[in-house]
Amino acid sequence: FQAFNPLMIFLFTPPLVSFWSRLSRAGREPSTIGKMSLGCLGVAVSYGVMALAAWTSDGGKASWLWLLAFFCVITVSELHFSPIALSLVSHVAPEGSRSALMGVWFTSMFLGNLLAGWLGSLWSSVPSVYFFLLMGALGVVGALIVEAARRPLGGLLSSR
Repeated sequence: FQAFNPLMIFLFTPPLVSFWSRLSRAGREPSTIGKMSLGCLGVAVSYGVMALAAWTSDGGKASWLWLLAFFCVITVSELHFSPIALSLVSHVAPEGSRSALMGVWFTSMFLGNLLAGWLGSLWSSVPSVYFFLLMGALGVVGALIVEAARRPLGGLLSSR
């Protein structure tokens, strides 16, 4: 199952870019912040899928198709967030400090992975349904944080 995400990134990127291009030609492409918010909400949905799988399995084994659905949703969500955010950092960084701000971005990724490890330690002490619901709630919180940054980043995005 570890190969699902990289394979899906490879498979889903071209159709997603094509979809965004069609939306752009129609004048309906989401903004950078909008894509990132959708990515965070997609994370919430993907963990909702896992919560549903845990709930319906009632402590037993669940079908691998739940995991496939989870990876499909979370991969599309990742494609709405990660490359977009990296591009955003590059776009809004002042000339001469772009490398430093890229370092800040990658440091935030490090901190996120550290937090994920800590949250993973809750797995053994929290019922799986609640664990997945917590992860989904964090996706919603992420979307709210991204949306809160819309106004401050809006000026930077429009001025470049």
